[in-house]
Amino acid sequence: MESFIEYIKLYITLSEEAEKEVLEQVLVEKVPKGEQFLEEGKTCERLYFIAKGTVRTFHYQDGKDITYWIYPENMMITSWHSYILRKPASEYIEATEDSILVSLTYNQWQELYLKHSKLERFGRLVLEEQMSLLDDFFKGYYFLTAKEKYELLVSAFPSITQRANLGHIASMLGISQATLSRIRGK
Repeated sequence: MESFIEYIKLYITLSEEAEKEVLEQVLVEKVPKGEQFLEEGKTCERLYFIAKGTVRTFHYQDGKDITYWIYPENMMITSWHSYILRKPASEYIEATEDSILVSLTYNQWQELYLKHSKLERFGRLVLEEQMSLLDDFFKGYYFLTAKEKYELLVSAFPSITQRANLGHIASMLGISQATLSRIRGK
């Protein structure tokens, strides 16, 4: 849980009272590799911090799983659409390594935001960072070659290419695994 508190402190000055309340409410889970902790059609109730491991979001299209994104440790993850709008998710979330996740529910965060304005600022800053990262990645993504897509991923998340399944990386980049292997071989 210490890494989660340190993560929050990267964004805001956290009072002792707010830190104590977060620690009292937080859920720490060990999630084994391959476990799905959100399924399509279920509302995502939690905002997760990846203390250890990697996680991916994906959906099924024509019976094939398509990876949206792969998240390394020390990042926040949720099904943003489901979590924020309180609607059923259109995706799955799965641990791709044995992972340790720290989380609070949507309602817990809302109560903390009301009591501690700095925590509300933290939530806003995390959301802004996530949205700008995804926006940057996907805006340029459509105009890039396969090699450029891979280089963008490596520059943004160098550890992902060493830890994630090549099939998941290829799927996320919208390229074949054979193409990814050729790019990596050069």
